[in-house]
Amino acid sequence: MGFPKKYNTLIINALLAVVVCMVINFSYLLAVREQDRREYEATQWLREVESMPSKTGVLRIHKDGYGYVLVEVPQDNEDNDNEDGNAVADTLAADSPADTLADPLADPDTDSLVVPAPVYDSIHVGSRDIGRLSLDDGDTLRVVTGGARRPGANPVVIRVMEVNGDPFDYGERFDHPSDVMVMGMQVAYYLLLAFILLTVMTAGAARNASVRFYLARSVYCVSIAVAMWFLMPVMRPRSGEIAIMAMNMRGGVFPFDIMIMKCAFVVVVALFYGRTYQLIWQREGIMIENERLKSENLRSRYNTLVGQINPHFLFNSLNSLSALVREDKNDDAVRYIDRLSDTFRYTIRNEANATTTLGEELEFVSAYKYLLEVRYAGKLFIDIDVDAGKLGWSLPTFSVQPLIENAVKHNVITRARPLRVSIRTEGNRLVVSNPINPKLEPENGTGIGLANLDHRWRLLTGHGIDVRNDGATFSVSLPFGDGGELNDVL
Repeated sequence: MGFPKKYNTLIINALLAVVVCMVINFSYLLAVREQDRREYEATQWLREVESMPSKTGVLRIHKDGYGYVLVEVPQDNEDNDNEDGNAVADTLAADSPADTLADPLADPDTDSLVVPAPVYDSIHVGSRDIGRLSLDDGDTLRVVTGGARRPGANPVVIRVMEVNGDPFDYGERFDHPSDVMVMGMQVAYYLLLAFILLTVMTAGAARNASVRFYLARSVYCVSIAVAMWFLMPVMRPRSGEIAIMAMNMRGGVFPFDIMIMKCAFVVVVALFYGRTYQLIWQREGIMIENERLKSENLRSRYNTLVGQINPHFLFNSLNSLSALVREDKNDDAVRYIDRLSDTFRYTIRNEANATTTLGEELEFVSAYKYLLEVRYAGKLFIDIDVDAGKLGWSLPTFSVQPLIENAVKHNVITRARPLRVSIRTEGNRLVVSNPINPKLEPENGTGIGLANLDHRWRLLTGHGIDVRNDGATFSVSLPFGDGGELNDVL
């Protein structure tokens, strides 16, 4: 049991998305570059941190969760004391046990001088960092500091180097995801991204192969890729935490060039495949139209040939011929036989041709006209008024004869009410018209004559024939291009 045809494109998109995902996630060159980049960034980061000056102090945590590392300033720098730091120390002292901030003072029972209270430089530690680094109040920290986040604020901790005299290892403080988990998240993300972009580029492309449609879809595709960039799962290289890109644009050091390269690869594949998909469907549509054209052309030639040799037509033709012989009109009989031969010859000669020239078509019409005029002596007139310069126009074979046959079949033809069919050119159109004299008992037709001609003309030119019936006159207009060629085809 196969899948429904409407799901074929989605299945192909899913398979192609898997291929794209495997290429960008398991490409040896990308993997080597990404590994080299990570090692370089980690080494560069450690060098920068080690080159920065560090400070050692005691961590005091406020009841609201944030804290400060209080670094004692040497007494010879009293002129540059940090009033904010002392204020922070006073605030923290109010929220901490008395013995935790006891300062060394001289014995009050002696005459020695009181030791001045120390001056502190306070370094801000965010509540989030305290929680994620598992720091406790009273820990002695050696930290590397960065500038204040805003004017007048305290400097902030950017790296903890030691805790209570022991080197601080970030890797031991975090539950790092496994490599399998990280790879799985990356595969799932790029698989989803590739599938969405491929679906956007192929949706509706089978029905519209225009460049404008393709450019519009390309804009949608790029916009979606940019939006999904901010949803990309990333691992902070310094802490190992997993989060989305939108929440970590300022945090950590990420291999942005690798990420952009992967996303750009997916976008390029989607854009290229989208256009290829359009062209494939366009080509398939053209092939289907060509097959339909061949089928319609073969059907038209078959119908015309059958119309020429069907018993009714052949009976009428032989009756007309025998009448000429009985009347001893030998010359007319010979000419009648020649014209009858011309109709069969034209049908056989154009059996393999989809188109012919207007001049050749009118020669066939002249032969067919003679047969009808002999049959309807003095009651049927076919007037041909075509510019000689337009005889080279191209048109589908057997375009005019069915219109004459249609007029003869559906109208009264008597001496009192003769039928006059006009074949003429008007600008870039060939017009076949006749007055309407309907029979009292209309003949049953196949209903495919005009429809067949319209379909063949539409397949070859992209435009249908113009049929008009105002109650008095029935006319069919066949359009040509500016130079007499079939529009957009020949």
